[in-house]
Amino acid sequence: MKDGKLKKYKYVLILFSFTVMLSFSSCLEEDAAIEETPPTTEQTIENFVITETQGGKIKTILEAESAIIDDEQKKAYLTLPKVKFYENGKYTSILISESGEIDLNTNNIKALGKCTVDTVRNEYLQTRDVSYDSKKKIISSDSDIKITRGEDVVYGRGFESDTDLNNIIIKKQRAIIDSKN
Repeated sequence: MKDGKLKKYKYVLILFSFTVMLSFSSCLEEDAAIEETPPTTEQTIENFVITETQGGKIKTILEAESAIIDDEQKKAYLTLPKVKFYENGKYTSILISESGEIDLNTNNIKALGKCTVDTVRNEYLQTRDVSYDSKKKIISSDSDIKITRGEDVVYGRGFESDTDLNNIIIKKQRAIIDSKN
């Protein structure tokens, strides 16, 4: 009988050893799979800044609290971006939004969420979802807009303008003009 019990214990011991080895080998395989994961194509940058120049003069400065760079799509996804616009190296206006994205090939920008444009002439535009075409130097939106110029206020839906709001086309507009002057 002692031999029968001894055989049972050996059998249980071998089975236990086999189970332990199997569990260790499965852990090793999981670690190997983690190490073989391909690297991600995204990078996160804090205090993101891009300066665009033309002929040695500043054209735009884009600043954001952070940016996630997607190398495959060649885009940067921005948190609280500010785009400062310049004409012949002189500051003209700033576009501020809640979030946005920039095409790293074309430098075209989509400002998303609530957007404002402030000019050096104290003009103020409020809207949502503004696009900036870097090649044409045009900003536009299809959303409701409000433009304040001194005491005058213009409302509309959709606009297209140069970056300093000098040449602006407002679609479906209505104006409130201060009658005191």
